[in-house]
Amino acid sequence: MIPTRLLPVLRALSLTLISLMVLSLGLRGPLGHAQEATKTDFIIEVNKPGNRDVPIAIPKPTGGSAMVDTVWEVVRHDLEMSGYFKVLNPDAFIEPASAGLEPGQFKFEDWDVPDAVVLGKTKVESVGDKVRAEVWVYDVPGRRKLGAKAFTGDPNQARRMGHRIADEIILQVTGEPGIFNTRFAVVTQRSGNKEIALVDVDGEGFTSITQNGSINLQPAWSKDGSKIAFTSYRSGNPDIYIADLARGRTTRLSARPGVNIGAAWHPAGDRLAVTLSSNGSGDTDLFMLEAETGRNLGQLTNASGIDVSPAFSPDGGQVAFASERSGGVQIYVMSASGGDARRVTFNGGHNTDPAWSPKGDKIAYVSRDGVFDVFTVGTDGKGAVRITQGQGDNEDPTWSPDGRYLAFSSTRSGGNHIWMSTADGRHQVQATKGKGGYSNPSWSPRLSW
Repeated sequence: MIPTRLLPVLRALSLTLISLMVLSLGLRGPLGHAQEATKTDFIIEVNKPGNRDVPIAIPKPTGGSAMVDTVWEVVRHDLEMSGYFKVLNPDAFIEPASAGLEPGQFKFEDWDVPDAVVLGKTKVESVGDKVRAEVWVYDVPGRRKLGAKAFTGDPNQARRMGHRIADEIILQVTGEPGIFNTRFAVVTQRSGNKEIALVDVDGEGFTSITQNGSINLQPAWSKDGSKIAFTSYRSGNPDIYIADLARGRTTRLSARPGVNIGAAWHPAGDRLAVTLSSNGSGDTDLFMLEAETGRNLGQLTNASGIDVSPAFSPDGGQVAFASERSGGVQIYVMSASGGDARRVTFNGGHNTDPAWSPKGDKIAYVSRDGVFDVFTVGTDGKGAVRITQGQGDNEDPTWSPDGRYLAFSSTRSGGNHIWMSTADGRHQVQATKGKGGYSNPSWSPRLSW
């Protein structure tokens, strides 16, 4: 006989395509000590972000730190953005304030009342001149701990602490960490000019990279997160620059006559594919430049019409790009050393801005059909999926480092803002807020700063 108190939980599980399946995929060890997976370790697996079907309870952190409210707000917002969870209303929580975080210090039965499937209990407290946070993650129906971890940080890092907690909760529930320790490099018009800036995935943490009062476009992260390449008109011509974030300096990489645009880092970090004016006809082609010196390492394309917007495959062996060579603009793929290219888009006459998934299986791109929309297609040219439709112009797709999400600029809420979508388009949320005109997002790798 199934206890009555468990029926709502079991009903929720059955309605999510068995989205919570027990698999032997490994746990995190207690309070930050990783342990290898064994046959007796288990996690709850959610089939993919976008269902928003896993009820999760996130009670307010204990500990009394002044950071508590900010951390709580960030964690809840991140989990909602992720698309995995239905974050439960705290008004439905009945657990007494005296309950603790660790097993045996609280009653799982208290979390059956709001129908919680996952429980994330946190503590944020001051320890000397630092702040220490703990997160304990539980499977409520299974009456078991999934994992726990502790973090320390500076008192001015409340939002970062919240992002780290949210990522840990996602890791314990899905087996992969969240994406909230990443940032977007964007083009912003907050100052009235198009400048390069950084923002967190939730749109906060604005940091200026350029303040030259000119036009700055197309930021692109290096794979190690230490540099950003971009195009700037600061000297009157579209030239390519590199901002070294660790050293706090910006250098010009390419100032060849005509256009120098669309830099894409090779995964090795030692070279970039760029778009340059190839002759006096106005056509552009792709070239490879050395990252340190800007030295020309070779021309990659030499077809009629423009070739633009290079994007490397995850292993660096291939390049996707947009080309006019067959009439209209289509997406092609070729070897990173140049040579013959194969076409991968066939619907529509204007397909641009390819972005290769970190998983290597798909290419995101923009197609114009009256307005601009984001699509994905398999690298074999099959299985095109429309991500956006009927929601303003949607451009500049960029993948999260785990390949589970896409970000892009969209006019759907008025003005340009960055939106985040699950890779299948089911769950879409606005990242940036307020005024400023955000566009050209480039999603960073996972960062340690």
